[in-house]
Parts: sequence; structure tokens; C-alpha cells
Amino acid sequence: MRTILSLTLAFLTFVSHATDTVTISGRVTDYNGNPVDSCTICLYNPNFTTAYETLSGPDGSYAIENVAEGDYAGIFAMRIKEYPRMNQVAPEDMKLEFWAWNVPAHRDLTLDIRYDKLELYGTTAFMEYGGRPELLIYTRPMSVTKVLAFSNYLDKSAAEKEWKVTVDPQYMQFEVYADGTPLKLMSVQHLSFPNANGNALNDDCYLLQTELPKDIADHQGRPYEIRVVGHNTEYDEWGENVYYMHVPAYRFGGEK
Repeated sequence: MRTILSLTLAFLTFVSHATDTVTISGRVTDYNGNPVDSCTICLYNPNFTTAYETLSGPDGSYAIENVAEGDYAGIFAMRIKEYPRMNQVAPEDMKLEFWAWNVPAHRDLTLDIRYDKLELYGTTAFMEYGGRPELLIYTRPMSVTKVLAFSNYLDKSAAEKEWKVTVDPQYMQFEVYADGTPLKLMSVQHLSFPNANGNALNDDCYLLQTELPKDIADHQGRPYEIRVVGHNTEYDEWGENVYYMHVPAYRFGGEK
């Protein structure tokens, strides 16, 4: 009897551990729908060490398998050789990376990826509680064309004292999606801050105001994929980021 009980417990422990992993998969394409092969996709720990890494295949598909269940800082994606500082491709083929932030790996996750010459860095989405029913999104667009304009700087810290790689408001256009459904863009506020060195050079960033997703009441306790797509009309550059926004599972008083 004790042996049977031990075997049963061992089996249940095995099953429990076997289901504590998930798969993150999807497809990498350009903005014309063409597959991007040999794209590096990295899943990052909260301290920004690499937790898992894979490459996209010939049809652009990828899969990060056996991911330990939990919350991760972000997902990075691009062909490494296309990054400007690698200096491995012609300038016209250089691009900036895709990011997804606040990644919830609690069940299998599908994330389709597009990237090009515009990076929407630091994208963050949050709801305004107790006020207007709206979604607020912060993002900072960076242009590869502007990066390349300062390619004569070999030292990154020196370059950042001189360059401005963000996009002026007259050239920026945005689209916002929640789980693939477009959200009405109510306003775009241009924000400008001194850069990290404290000099007069300003970095352009934006606060977007959108409507809330229509199914927000039925989405409590589950994350939304908030996808922000940007277009820099000055150089016809495209890019996008994803932020996984968690909706709290609230309870009403008296519920049991």
C-alpha cells in the first residue's frame, strides 16, 4: 500500500512539473508580410539576463519551448547583423529591434513579430481608474536614419551627448490594438525631456490616450496584448512594440 501511495505521489509530482512549462511561438515578418528567417528572439529575466533564446525558421516561424512558467521582463527580436552598431550589412538594410514587455508566461503564448527601421522603446500601457474610461500609453520612437546620421561616433556614451534619435511630432503617426482589435486614438500628447546627460538636447516621447477595449469587463485577471504601431513619415519608417497589460481581478462586496 505504501509503495502504491509513493508511486502515485511521484507520478503526480512528475505531472505537476511537466505542466509548469509553456511555449511562446509565432511568426516574424516584415511590413510587406514577407517572412524573416534567422531572426534572434530572446526572452529576458527581470534582471535582463537571457532566459531563453531561439531563431526563426525559413518561413519566419519560431518557438521558445519549455519556458518555466512565470512573468518575464521582455522579448527582444531582430536579425543581430542588421543592428547599426554591428556594421555587418549595408546602411539601407540596417534596422532597429522589436520589444514586447511585461511578458506573462502562464500558458502557451502566441506573439507575432514585425520590425523595421523604427523602434518604439519603453512602451507601457495603463488604465486610469476613478476617472475617464481610457487607456494611457507611453512610448519613445527612435529612428534608424537618425542613428546612422551619427554613425561616425564609435563611443556610444559620447554619441548620446550629441545625438537626437527620436522623432519630431509632426512626423509621428500611431495605431493601437488590444488583442488585435483596433482602439480609437483619442489624443496624442508630445512630451519632451532633457536627455540623460542633462544638456539642452531633448528626447521626444509620447503619451497616447485611447478608448478602453470593449470587453474589459470580461477580461479581469487576464492580460491584454497592447500593440502600438508607429510610422515616421519623414523617412517612411515603421515599427511596433507590445506591452502585456494585466487587468486586476476585482471582487464586489459580499461576493463569496
